[in-house]
Amino acid sequence: MSRVTQTITVVTQVTPLPQFKACQVKTESGDTFFLSDDGKWIIEGILIKVPQLVMKEKDRRKLMERALFKIGKGEPLIVLTNPKCRACTENKDKIRKLARRFTLLFVPVGFEKEEFEAAVDAYCRNKNLKDFFKEERGIKVCDRGKLKVWTVQGILKKYGITATPTFILPDGRVIVGVKELMEEVKTEREPF
Repeated sequence: MSRVTQTITVVTQVTPLPQFKACQVKTESGDTFFLSDDGKWIIEGILIKVPQLVMKEKDRRKLMERALFKIGKGEPLIVLTNPKCRACTENKDKIRKLARRFTLLFVPVGFEKEEFEAAVDAYCRNKNLKDFFKEERGIKVCDRGKLKVWTVQGILKKYGITATPTFILPDGRVIVGVKELMEEVKTEREPF
């Protein structure tokens, strides 16, 4: 007897869904629900995979035009980053290894005041990979830097992108996070 509905429920199929820490349960009456692995939660309805975010070609081209610097060779991989991005700094060696297969186009972005200023400063100082993540004394501000960061922000806003690091693959797929990117490119070709 179902504890929830107080009716007898005959289960015909249970399919584990480890990625959700739950199982899909189908009943004799045709109902489907999901049960958490610990048996404490029943989720009714259907699971729908969130579609992959894909950036339009014209917007990717605009971002590529605003790249501060690029390294590597191969298809273009846009790297949305910030000098104050902790995950970017901690994973810069992993990101750099991608230059074996892609041309990495580094585009400074900033979603909060300090990040915005750091992105503008990177453009104004014309930083490169060697000095991009180094802290500078004071913030250098120039109109060219502000305009580039504002333009990039406008494009990212259309797609709801608000975090660094974010990567835009050659086919336009948007990947947030270094771990997620490494998993994605590992499945496409050789591991890194």
